[in-house]
Amino acid sequence: MREEMDYVSESEIAVIMAEYQKKQLVETVVGPSVSLIFHVILLLLMFIFLVTSPTPVRPPIEVEIVKLEEIVLTPEVIDEVMETDEQELTPSEIDTPSISQDLVSDSLSDLSDDAPMTDDASDAEEISDVVIRDSVMKYSGPLGGRDAGGRKRLGDKYGASKGGQERVSKALRWLAKVQNTNGSWGSESPAHTGLALLVFLAHGETPLSEEYGKTVQSAMRWLCAYAEDSKTMSVGVNGQRAYGHGIATYAIAESYAMTKIPFMQIAMERSVDIIVKGQQPGGGFDYSYKKGERWDLSVAGWQIQALKAAKVAGSANEGLGRAIEECVKFCKNTAYANGKFGYSSAGSGGNMTGVGVVALQLLGGGKFPETKRAMEAISKERFESYVKVADKPQEWTEISEKHLYGWYYDTQAMFNASEQLGMKKEWKAWRKIFEKVLIRAQNPEGYWETKGHIGGADIPGRILSTCFSCLQLEVYYRYLPTFDINKMDAAAEPSSIDTVGSAGSGVVIDIGR
Repeated sequence: MREEMDYVSESEIAVIMAEYQKKQLVETVVGPSVSLIFHVILLLLMFIFLVTSPTPVRPPIEVEIVKLEEIVLTPEVIDEVMETDEQELTPSEIDTPSISQDLVSDSLSDLSDDAPMTDDASDAEEISDVVIRDSVMKYSGPLGGRDAGGRKRLGDKYGASKGGQERVSKALRWLAKVQNTNGSWGSESPAHTGLALLVFLAHGETPLSEEYGKTVQSAMRWLCAYAEDSKTMSVGVNGQRAYGHGIATYAIAESYAMTKIPFMQIAMERSVDIIVKGQQPGGGFDYSYKKGERWDLSVAGWQIQALKAAKVAGSANEGLGRAIEECVKFCKNTAYANGKFGYSSAGSGGNMTGVGVVALQLLGGGKFPETKRAMEAISKERFESYVKVADKPQEWTEISEKHLYGWYYDTQAMFNASEQLGMKKEWKAWRKIFEKVLIRAQNPEGYWETKGHIGGADIPGRILSTCFSCLQLEVYYRYLPTFDINKMDAAAEPSSIDTVGSAGSGVVIDIGR
């Protein structure tokens, strides 16, 4: 052992110790260093992975820009709608102040002796369920045939000609052209304005219509202002002129029925109340709503059409139902005699026969004995006057002066009777003649012109002639066939109507009175 120990020298031991220490140092330093380098590399790899990982691909967002329909309502109209939307009306809230005749146009004076009309134009099946509409700017039920599709469908069904409907379009353009800037027509007359607006409403035009929206809107606003004017809404010795007021109320009620705009309801209720209070004890009406013994069927015709229109629109007037019942009694028991209706004496005939027939048709009396007999007179005597013009077109002015007002109602009566009395053959003959005459008589500019009390070569006269003519060409789709008034009341779902007063040969009718 000692010898082996002696064999390793001290220098060798020193070398061995040095190498050992070096190895220990390497092991002590290298291990942690390698670990550090490993972790650094690991962290670098993780960083690279996170930074360079792809961003999720999201599908591109597609944006479609749709141009909304512009509503042709001014801020003032919108304010009025918002202010009146929650108002509920009762007849007791309607006041009827005194009227100044000076504010009502005298230009609508002196019409001839003629009658009201009904524009009922469809099948009973199509309107068995009539619902009063709640929504603004929408219309259906008895007025639902007035849109483009309805006009086409009903026109085809009842024989409307392409030429006739083209004349309607021309008339609408002319009426829009001659409208006053404040929305009225003629000499700012409620009668001219009401008649013209009825022509647009019959064609399904509302404030939302693309071409005639502003025309209709401004006319509705003018009539609304008329109804709000206490000076023009009174009944008294020099009270409201019945012709103009009846026509204006008729247009106001139809406007509300088609749009449900709240401020039109207010105007309707105020206007209807005037008529209800102006009815005579015998159920008739007279100039200026006088309550004397004299009655006037032509004046009554306008009031009847207005009352029925208000019924369709859902008027809340408590006296409306009673007033309509009295109108039926008046037509049957007072104005009728010997197969005809009279102007201010029973059975005098002429243009007034159409007034009485249409009034009863609208109020559920389309099959009354009085209606049936009077229709015989219309289909023969009144038809002959149209045939004369068809044979001699050069005599349009002379013949239409006496008969245009009555033809307006006669056409409605014949149309209704085609369904109610099965007079389809007679209606077909009438349709061919009246369309031929009116198409040929229209001026290239779009108006009709006659002379006398319901016409004239000036703008107001042409407006009257144009309205009486155009409304005949719109008969196919203005209204659906007449309902029984009793069934309407029972269902609380009014039907449709439309009529205008009329005058007969030799009798002067003053729309201004």
